[in-house]
This record gives sequence, C-alpha cells and structure tokens, in this order.
Amino acid sequence: MAELPEPGGPAGAPRDDVVAMLATYGERRPDEIPETVDSLELAWLIHQIEQRYGKPFDVDDEVLARMTTVTGVTRVLAELGFGAAA
Repeated sequence: MAELPEPGGPAGAPRDDVVAMLATYGERRPDEIPETVDSLELAWLIHQIEQRYGKPFDVDDEVLARMTTVTGVTRVLAELGFGAAA
C-alpha cells in the first residue's frame, strides 16, 4: 500500500483546519477537540467541508468508516483533493 501524505502536509487539508471545523460544533476551543470523531461531529464536519470547499462530499460507507479520528479525516480529505489547493 502506498504511503499517505502526512496529515497537514501540502497535499491536503491541514490538521489545524479539520480541528477548527470541529471546534465550531458546540463552540469549543481547538485545544478541546479530542482525536476521536463521533457520528454527530462527523455529520457536522461533512457539512462544514462542503461549505468550506464549495463542492459536495459524496463518499461511500467505507470512506466514512475511516473518518473516526482527526488523523483519519485529514488523510481522507488529502486523498480526495480537499485542501488549500482545492
């Protein structure tokens, strides 16, 4: 299996951006965001991703299952081309 880019690397959405989007759910500070992402946070995050990048986030259940941590979300977004260059 090919190596994935480091989360927050130039190829994808920086980890700090993912944390910042999650922080808007429940009006939390970024330092209050745990590594794990629950199902309600994931639904909120998908909405935020679509708003931020201006394109639909249409993935299958297998991809969603990989998005249970901040690291997983960052990697998936990098793989799908969501990021600074998107």
